[in-house]
Amino acid sequence: MADDRVFIFVTLTPQAGKETGAEALLRGMCAPSRAEEGCILYNLYAPQDGSNAIHLFECWRDQTALDAHREMPHYKNFREQLGDLMEGPPQARLLNALDSA
Repeated sequence: MADDRVFIFVTLTPQAGKETGAEALLRGMCAPSRAEEGCILYNLYAPQDGSNAIHLFECWRDQTALDAHREMPHYKNFREQLGDLMEGPPQARLLNALDSA
């Protein structure tokens, strides 16, 4: 049986002085994204070394669920605000499961 889940690991780097706003924007995505039918996991992480980055790990049921997420009002609002807070574009990596539960 094929694993249709979509895993995404994203690194975002806030501009100096905009860390609080960036974190608030990202935290605001968690609850509505987790409430979506196709969301399996949507978690934020900060590096233990205190570096200026925020990491997001997402897992979606399949590509259709991810596509639906990207059409949600909260996602579109997030994307509109993101550029004003970040040093550059998000560094996203799409992942395939090799051995996952």
